[in-house]
Amino acid sequence: MKKSGIIAAVLLLAVGALCVFSGRWPIGKPHEVTGENFRLGTYVKLRLLGEDKNFLEGELAAMDGEIVRLEGLFSVNIASSDISRLNGAGGEWVKVTPETAALVKRSLAIAALTDGAFDPAIGRIVRLWGIGTPGARVPKPAEIRAALRSKGYKEVTVRENGGECYIKTPPGLWLDLGAIAKGHVADILKEMLAADGVKRAVIDLGGNLDLVGDSPEGRPWRLGLQHPHKPRGEYFGVVEVSDRSVVTSGPYERFFEQDGVCYHHIFDPATGYPAKSDFDSVSIIDRDSALADALCTALFVMGRVKAEKFLEKNGGLAAVFVLASEDKVLVTPEARKIFRLTDKNFTVDTIGGESP
Repeated sequence: MKKSGIIAAVLLLAVGALCVFSGRWPIGKPHEVTGENFRLGTYVKLRLLGEDKNFLEGELAAMDGEIVRLEGLFSVNIASSDISRLNGAGGEWVKVTPETAALVKRSLAIAALTDGAFDPAIGRIVRLWGIGTPGARVPKPAEIRAALRSKGYKEVTVRENGGECYIKTPPGLWLDLGAIAKGHVADILKEMLAADGVKRAVIDLGGNLDLVGDSPEGRPWRLGLQHPHKPRGEYFGVVEVSDRSVVTSGPYERFFEQDGVCYHHIFDPATGYPAKSDFDSVSIIDRDSALADALCTALFVMGRVKAEKFLEKNGGLAAVFVLASEDKVLVTPEARKIFRLTDKNFTVDTIGGESP
């Protein structure tokens, strides 16, 4: 449903985005195991396919254990996590795991690439609004000004000394890796599966979908992209992918309303308010799930004009956009190869540059 007033998006692929299968399993590949747990602030669903059911069940348990471990490093909602300790350090150097240091460095690099449209140093703004919590509210302008940092991610320093990693932020600056952590976790889980010889799987981290290998029929997985103007489960188009992550942002997942205005939780780091975007949906399809995760946020925040300039400069990205002001879908040349429009009320245009 479209909303009036200030609208922002949530970095989620709607649960209604479905993998559609037809036919039967190839001979000799009859087993699948599934698991669902509440992790990373959402419902995580794992589906593994292969020959040995007992092995797959062990792999499923190992994957869940790894998710719990990584959440314990990156979550702002766990007091003992590296990020929570850093946010409470008051400007002191904090020793962190190499994994946390690597993810923060990656976040800073993507922030620089997007000129701050994606900014991991937005933690105080996220906490101030509290969207997705019982305490969600519209802060006063003075509170937002106090929470904004003029240099944002540029004030974060990561260093390595003798094999140990440290991060320092100035007092009052809080990190929040919520717009990249799930993608990063998906990438790690894919590495686990590859190392252990699992060739087919679906990793759904609360809507950040990763499709490993081909579908059971030996063809690409078919995934419906949630229609931003219709109920959950209805889609406007289908992408066919193998060994790809698909992440979507849209203003129809996490939000709250106050005085007839809808506020969502993808913030513009420049203003501290939910981003005013002319996109109703942004989907990124890429092998690199962390990159897809972060760029969904960045491109939504940029809006059409800046997003088109970014895509022209950074060709080769597979992206699908739904415009908020008209029934039009925009696709990059890479996405056009794998995207099929199913809602005939939309038209499709191509934007962005070819692969370099």
